[in-house]
Amino acid sequence: MTCRPKICRPLAVIFLLCSCSSTTSIKETVTGEQATSSAGQGPQGFFDAAFEGNTTAIKSLIPHVNVNVLDEEGRSALMLASFDGHTETVRLLCENGADPNLRDLNRRTALMYAATGPNTLAIETLLAHGAEVNITDNGEGWSALMFAAAEGQTDNIQSLLKHGSDPDLKDIDGDTAFSFASNNGHEVTARLLQKASKR
Repeated sequence: MTCRPKICRPLAVIFLLCSCSSTTSIKETVTGEQATSSAGQGPQGFFDAAFEGNTTAIKSLIPHVNVNVLDEEGRSALMLASFDGHTETVRLLCENGADPNLRDLNRRTALMYAATGPNTLAIETLLAHGAEVNITDNGEGWSALMFAAAEGQTDNIQSLLKHGSDPDLKDIDGDTAFSFASNNGHEVTARLLQKASKR
């Protein structure tokens, strides 16, 4: 049995959980195991190609699939491409109608997926195509800025702040992006967020 990728980073404190299925052929994990998939036909091949950044396969599949089709966890191809920062794939999907503000089952967007890793160019691409910066997820009330702060992704934070991300948003526990950066030992990131705060 193979398993959809865990869309999370080592220090993240919220889960974009793995959903397992015998029909799944996306990369088994994001922790080093090799993928054995080759972009097939239909939605599954589309998800595989997006996660792997296989732009050639995406181009060939776009005429035959709905670019906003969702997997069983409510994840779109754009979310999967955004997670690993496949900027050209992200751009291609957006240019062909992929909605950057679709939400998965936990109400998380492609921008949140991108924010967890060193994916500033993908973030800029999503923002250029209308991604909303201050959307929060359903369970914890996290914004893309909070996801980036938890992982110390300073370049992502600079980009998000430049595009209007609110550093003073609070999650369901009353914590801000600064809190997550500080609590995880990301001092540079914390100073940047503290300086950006309007409080």
